[in-house]
This record gives sequence, C-alpha cells and structure tokens, in this order.
Amino acid sequence: MTNAGWKKLELQQFLNDFGVDIIINNAPVILYPKKDKEHEAYYSLIGFIFVTVGLSIYTVISLIFIFVFFSVTMFIIVIVVCIITDVVLILNYLNSKVLIKPLECWVEVYKNMTQKKINFYCLTYYPVFSGKCHPNKAKNVIYKLYQEEVLKSKVDITQIEIYLELNQTNYKDGKKLGYYYQHGEGKPFTNEEINRNIWKFFPAEKALNDNFIAVANWDHQYEWRDELTNDFDKLNDLTPWIIQRWDKNNLKPLTEEFKESINWNLRYIESIPKLKPWEGALENQTCENLEANRDLQIINEAIEKIMGSDIEIKKLRDLEGNLIKFKIYFRDLNS
Repeated sequence: MTNAGWKKLELQQFLNDFGVDIIINNAPVILYPKKDKEHEAYYSLIGFIFVTVGLSIYTVISLIFIFVFFSVTMFIIVIVVCIITDVVLILNYLNSKVLIKPLECWVEVYKNMTQKKINFYCLTYYPVFSGKCHPNKAKNVIYKLYQEEVLKSKVDITQIEIYLELNQTNYKDGKKLGYYYQHGEGKPFTNEEINRNIWKFFPAEKALNDNFIAVANWDHQYEWRDELTNDFDKLNDLTPWIIQRWDKNNLKPLTEEFKESINWNLRYIESIPKLKPWEGALENQTCENLEANRDLQIINEAIEKIMGSDIEIKKLRDLEGNLIKFKIYFRDLNS
C-alpha cells in the first residue's frame, strides 16, 4: 500500500526541531495480561515427538522380526530409556512457560509534504513483544518453526499510528489528532480467527482519564481499557494486567538498515501512514493491506501440502512424524 504525501524523516531531524519529549509523551501506554504465556522449550517438544516416533518404529520392527532375532533384555532397556527420555523432554516443555511481554518500542516519524500552511505528522510506534502464542497448540508449534526458519526471530511486532498537527516553531501550540491501530473487535483472547484489516481511528480524547490501549488478543491487536472493562470475562480471566510505559531507554528509532536486518519485508507490515489528515474526517478513512495475513496463509498452505487439505490439526500428537517436514518446507521457502 502506498499513501502519497508522506515522507519519512530522520528521527534526529525531528528531535532537533521539536525535542525528545514529544516522542516520549505521545508514546502509547500499553496494558498487557500476565497470563499471556508461551512454551519456550520447543526443542524439547520436537525431541519428544522424535523419540516417540522412533520408539514406535523400533517396537514394530522388533515384533516383525521376533522369530529372527530378538533380545528381551535389549528390548526392555530401549523401551525404558525412551520412556524416561520422553518424560524428561515433555516435562521440560510443559514447565517452560514464560510471560509474553513488551520488550521495547520502535519509532518512525513521517511528515506530510503536500501542505505548506499546516504541518501534519505521523508518529508510528511499534511495540515489540517477546513472542506470541497461537491458541491452536499444533499450529503454534508450526508457527514457531516458521519464525525460526523464515523470520529468524520469534519477536512479535505491532503498530500504532498517532497523528499530530504541529506548529513548526512551538509544538506546544499543536494538537494530537488521534490514534489508528488494528482493533481486536472485542473477540475472546484465544479466538483463532483474527482480522488484521480491521483498523480503526480514535480521537485523542479517547485516551483521557488513563484510558490506556490494551492488548486485545493472542495476535496482539489492541482495544481500549474501557472496552476491556466491559468484557468481564476477558478482564478477569487474564488478570493481573500490567501497565507498560515507554521512556528514552526503551524507545528506539526504526531505521531502514535495522528493518533489513530483521527481515522486515517478510513481516508484511506497512510502514507508510495509512490516513491522510489533510483530507479531513479521519474516522471515515479506511485502509487494507492485502498481505496482512500472509504469514498465517503460508502456515495453512504448509499444512495442506504436508498433511492434506482435509486434515484438521489441534493437538500436538497430530504433528507426529511431520515436524521435520515442516522445518524443511519453511527452510526451503527462505532459500
């Protein structure tokens, strides 16, 4: 998607004109739940599945050739060792739950170049989470393999645009127009079905009275604190909720060089501001990113090619014997 009229500024240029406080003071305060967790020891899970499959194959072969060569002692030793190994691996996996939390926030600054009398700016903030956990356990493992082989990182990058109208000589005479981000639509936190093309604009007044922006679902879309309060089940099931504020220590400029190093082009995030405040009625403007769901589409395509189109996977045991195939599939995508 292109949005003519916007030009990316060097962050230092913007800071020279307006100072650092405008970046810090406009950074969106985030609410995130302490119960948003993921398993960290995925190699233990992969090892568990390989050992289980290997044990099954060994058992079948032993039974087939039971009258040719068969050692009861060896058979018992192999079974016991494999079972102990499986128990250790699966316990390590199950006990490796870690909190998914915001790590830092990247910043880009854009300026409208079509208006001479009014200076419109867009501060795009990218809250970066330590990971994300797909509610479908089997797809979550596949997604981790996709992240490892294609993205080379498990961090989850989100996006919040803040539109400003600033006086070039004194930014305090300017005003904040509002916020624009992917809206969670009030769906349950663990609902698999998410729509990344539901972007909504909210006027600046929406953030008054500590009405912070809250994580809405597993994909780290957002909603407002007052919306969260109205969703009693979500508010209480995921309690406690933690407040994340940003300062000069965790706010960082997002440069083009850094984008290249984190495979930005494979994340299908549109950097250019999506709205045109000089055209008015921001709440009526819309955007659509045709590639917004590309990572999930790739995963579904992989499942169809490897396991078949009529296969529904939900549990970890549904992946037995296929993990290495997914790993190779994603590795070949990246080659």
